[in-house]
Amino acid sequence: MAEQIGIRAATVVIQGEKVLLVSSKYGCEEYCLFPGGGVEFGETVEEGAIRETLEETGIKVKIDRLIHVNEFVYKNDWSKRSITLFFLAIPQEKFTENISTDGGKIKQIKWASISELKDLDIRPKILAEILISSFGKFENIPLEYSVDFKEQG
Repeated sequence: MAEQIGIRAATVVIQGEKVLLVSSKYGCEEYCLFPGGGVEFGETVEEGAIRETLEETGIKVKIDRLIHVNEFVYKNDWSKRSITLFFLAIPQEKFTENISTDGGKIKQIKWASISELKDLDIRPKILAEILISSFGKFENIPLEYSVDFKEQG
């Protein structure tokens, strides 16, 4: 059986004491994500992260560095998984408007304070925990790796 591996790129955009999130709805679930999505043919992962952030939020960003890699696996079917690379990014232009081309999955774009991340349903949760523990010293966030498993529904 051939594996279906999706490569995604996302940004962690921090401005002051706030981080950029998109509130999304997939099926019956609603939760917050860091802006990002699938890498397209002919672009690098960094280019994909920049493009996806602009498409979802209307904010142009500059990539600083890679800070996290997350593997998302379906528990009952290991042939389906996605790998997301999260880049720390710097906003280059102020928030304008939601120009999302995601087909309506994004419900809201918001700047959340680092302190409120513990109260939000963010995916992957480990990245929110890393940001909370790195508060005030984001330049020291180490490159880390995590795995999330999902029951197929």
